[in-house]
Amino acid sequence: MMMGCSVPRTTQNAPAPEDLVETGSNLYIFVTHECPIANRYAPELCRIAEEHLDLVGSTVVVYADPSASVAACRTHFEQYYASSFATEKQSEHLPVLMVHDARHFWVKKFDAKAVPTAVISRGEAVLYHGRIDDRNPRLGARRVQAGQQDLREALAALRAGTLSPTRTRVVGCSIDRSAG
Repeated sequence: MMMGCSVPRTTQNAPAPEDLVETGSNLYIFVTHECPIANRYAPELCRIAEEHLDLVGSTVVVYADPSASVAACRTHFEQYYASSFATEKQSEHLPVLMVHDARHFWVKKFDAKAVPTAVISRGEAVLYHGRIDDRNPRLGARRVQAGQQDLREALAALRAGTLSPTRTRVVGCSIDRSAG
């Protein structure tokens, strides 16, 4: 198992945003268990979730493939996002939660078309919608190191109170929107 995130809480039903955090801001990461591009980002997403827990509450990892079973998503989540041990300092809000979006509630709400897509929202307002960074400039091309840290920069701007609605192009695996 990969290390980095605290023991997860999982859910099959998509919780309402106000049920997830008290801060009013939420971070959603859209993934599928079979996308190698999204899978490579798991360690970085765990670090981001832990670093910004006080700002956005638990990061919601949204499994956007409705044909995947809940068990397959849970296994993937535990393998890529959850640590292999429980921490003694369990807080009210853990760094990551899992949602299996079988009906594409979140996919439609945030117009996610590819994974990995990051969304920062506050209430109904989408403040950031886009890529994690620029390591994948186009399909089939990959940089070793990112030059632009889009999600981290958006979270820093949110923390500073200067984030205005931003949208960046996501390069990754397409979400089958006909299935949900």
